Amino acid sequence: MDATCLDAFVDVLIDELAAVPSEVDVGAVLGRLVRCARPVVDDEALLGVLAAAVSARNLLDFVIASAVAAAERAGVPGRRHLRTGTDVLRLLGMSPGAAARAVRVGRMAPVLSALTTAQRLGGIGIEFADAVGKGVTHVESRVPLSEEDRAAVVTKLMMQTTPAEVAAKARAIGIDRVAALPVEGRVVPVAEDSTLNEMALAQNAEGRFEATLNLDVETGEELCAALDPLCRPVPLPDGSPDSRPISTRRAEALGQVLRTYLAQSQRPMSGGVLPHVTLIRPVAPGVSSDAGVDRLGFAGPVSAATADLIACDATLTSVIVDYSGVPLDVGRAERLFTPAIRKALAVRDGGCAHPGCGRPVSWCDAHHIQPWSAGSATSVDNGVLLCRLHHGLIHHGGWQVYLGRDRHPWFIPPHTPDAPEPEHLRSHARRTMTDLPTAA
Repeated sequence: MDATCLDAFVDVLIDELAAVPSEVDVGAVLGRLVRCARPVVDDEALLGVLAAAVSARNLLDFVIASAVAAAERAGVPGRRHLRTGTDVLRLLGMSPGAAARAVRVGRMAPVLSALTTAQRLGGIGIEFADAVGKGVTHVESRVPLSEEDRAAVVTKLMMQTTPAEVAAKARAIGIDRVAALPVEGRVVPVAEDSTLNEMALAQNAEGRFEATLNLDVETGEELCAALDPLCRPVPLPDGSPDSRPISTRRAEALGQVLRTYLAQSQRPMSGGVLPHVTLIRPVAPGVSSDAGVDRLGFAGPVSAATADLIACDATLTSVIVDYSGVPLDVGRAERLFTPAIRKALAVRDGGCAHPGCGRPVSWCDAHHIQPWSAGSATSVDNGVLLCRLHHGLIHHGGWQVYLGRDRHPWFIPPHTPDAPEPEHLRSHARRTMTDLPTAA
């Protein structure tokens, strides 16, 4: 079969799949089935069409992989002033990822006969074939394989059902075979080599921090174990499901891990002192100058609302500076909630006081109901425990909190100034239908 035959095959497929006027008798062609299938009656026909189409796709992917490998062996990319077969496929319209996958599968085909046979029958897709090839490469990078060993590994990998399962099985095979080697011949698996760990951390143009992690399996497992219990969905006060995606919940969980670390006293020293967040505040907020903007030690300028949110937490040093940036006052003990007050808040609130939350005390910040900067006191009656999610809603989300007649926190949902004030909500620990102070 040459290019002419392939062109004819493609033309037939296009004709069969193209929409045709209803007056044209197309018989049982594929286009009619796809365009106007009848439920139940055409189920088997449609399933047959799908099966044939998937097999054809698998076969064409195999043809592409084989052809690009042959083109590389013949030196076609070099004669076209290209580097590899990947560049050839990209010029023909394939995406970079799909082109690279086709080249990998084509290069592995000569040494994976069982896999190639399955591909020739249209029984497996190129994604699965690529996963098997990567799996074999993974095992061979750890222990030499004879042709018989390689065939056995391919057979074991092809018994899996998804590319992810193939990758996991390949790692297991690699570990087993390395364990059978003499001690002096063993190598540390890449997944378990902590010397390869990397982390990139940069602040983007918007002031947000972007991080990329590459961790060994043990450190990654520890990270997952630390984040998992903090990632649970938190229903809204009305009982509706948490609308935050898992990526958002995971990021907030990481923030909680960091705050917990900064709050404990056995962490390493940094510059002779325990590491903590440093908030630099101007003596006269609102001054239109660089020195009049709230700043963080590492991250730089932040809004006043975020500075107020951070200032509610005790794991920081607040540095008051004048208009020129000269420090005037470093920290004030009366601003922070003492351990005794936090214990009293823990007894009263039982964790995050926001309706429907109840996250444990150890996850919570102590928030001033009336801002300390406005002259209020640091006391039980002026404090409420809030997790970082709901603490942020108070500062940024329009929620309001006040101490009710029962001396428990009450919350007012966000609303526009011209709209009627919504019903006030009891704290998480105050679920009774009365506000009497003697109620349970």
